[in-house]
Amino acid sequence: MNEPTRQTPETSADTAGGVPWIHGIRTRLFVAFALLASALTLLLSFWIEREARGELEAELTAKLHAVGGSAIAALRPSIVPGLLSFTPAQAGLRTYQDARRELRDLASRTEVKRIFLADLEGRSFVDTDDRVAIADPLPELRAHRPEMRALLEGKPSAAPLFTDVDGEIRKSGYLPVIVGDDVIGLIGVEADATFLGRVRSLRNRILAVGLVGFALALLFAFFLSRTLTRPVDRLVEWTRFPAAGDLSRPVPAAGQDELGELARTLEKMRSHLETQDRELRAMISGVAHEIRNPLGGMRLYTEMLAKDSSLSDKHRDRVGKVLGELQQLSNIVDEFLTYARPASPVPEPIAVHTLMEELGQWIAAEAEARSVTFETDGPQATVEADPTHFRQILHNLVGNALQAVEPGGRVRVAWRSTATQAGRDSRSNQGRMLEFFVDDDGPGIDAAVRDRIFEPFFTTKIHGAGLGLPICRRLTLLNGGRIEVTDAPTGGARFQLTLPEGRQV
Repeated sequence: MNEPTRQTPETSADTAGGVPWIHGIRTRLFVAFALLASALTLLLSFWIEREARGELEAELTAKLHAVGGSAIAALRPSIVPGLLSFTPAQAGLRTYQDARRELRDLASRTEVKRIFLADLEGRSFVDTDDRVAIADPLPELRAHRPEMRALLEGKPSAAPLFTDVDGEIRKSGYLPVIVGDDVIGLIGVEADATFLGRVRSLRNRILAVGLVGFALALLFAFFLSRTLTRPVDRLVEWTRFPAAGDLSRPVPAAGQDELGELARTLEKMRSHLETQDRELRAMISGVAHEIRNPLGGMRLYTEMLAKDSSLSDKHRDRVGKVLGELQQLSNIVDEFLTYARPASPVPEPIAVHTLMEELGQWIAAEAEARSVTFETDGPQATVEADPTHFRQILHNLVGNALQAVEPGGRVRVAWRSTATQAGRDSRSNQGRMLEFFVDDDGPGIDAAVRDRIFEPFFTTKIHGAGLGLPICRRLTLLNGGRIEVTDAPTGGARFQLTLPEGRQV
């Protein structure tokens, strides 16, 4: 047995079978619910903030205009023209002081920050703000050009929110002062709008509640997706068994919905196929037994004839050929019986290196005669399988590889231990599998026939019944494993055999 430098087989258990999680229905459902919850939370928070802010600002504007109307009534429109003609030197006049006191009383009663009377040029003449003198210009009025145009048309207006020099959020409302048909001035009212800024904190609270809702939505989406996809996962997992030729496993129940109906229909189909398969095996077994008895008699008489000393050498050669053909027929009958009624497996730990030594001795003569190099490579390990079944599987696979390579070719058996998803984090052998790779450097298997090589009675060889590989697959399934065929790195065929790893012996 040669021990070349170890090479890691290329096929990985992580990529064997199944749908990638990122493409799964569960992932798509989870992402869809998460995105929907996020979008609804954000849209709801901004919509509530915008609506609440708009309603509160409109209500504040209405209050400003109402206070402005009261201010005009308190000043009496008839004396407004006189007030708008005052100079700073007239600040001590009783008329001016009375007007200012009226505005201050009104501001106190209505809880607004400021009320002022200004002309159309943007100068304040009566103002509750002590910092503003008679005829002082008001920069904010010059900045509020759209609002001033509305006033000139005799319409009330309101400026956007602004922050004053003290850092407080304010809002101004303007009302035109009309004498006769002419707009001669305006009343401005400022109020504290800090509470509108708190609407933003309301949005933040809504967002916080939304985040909690988002987390709950994710949790709901997770459980809902699991509820919806778990039956699908079970059905997908089950389909791998009939795809590998194992019809003995019933379809898992999937509830009373459409998936349940699908599962029940698949179970009917599986039961029907299993019945047909069982009847076919019974027929094959019966035919094989019927052929074996007369075949045994023919072989016995032919052997007796071969021992007859009166036979010439020419006839003795012919009898030898008949015996060879009878042996070939006997082998085919044995394959029929093995395929139809394989013995129930009795698994036990098998030392892989020991079995590989036996395998090397078994093929040594044929390999030497054809100048074929046989190599093995792998760690010390045990496999949990029926010894007879495991030997027959390896003999068939290695025997086929020897027949496939040209003289001077190479056949290599490598193995490695891998963990299934269930046992990936376990330190014990539970959930671990051994992968065997039987590689050759022959011509390989044509892609057109690769999907059929495990079919009973399908063969590309001149001799044989086409049951060698179907027997390998059936014995592998009986021992809880699987077998696949791919291209070998050496250019030939690769048969990948996966069986449970056994406990150390």
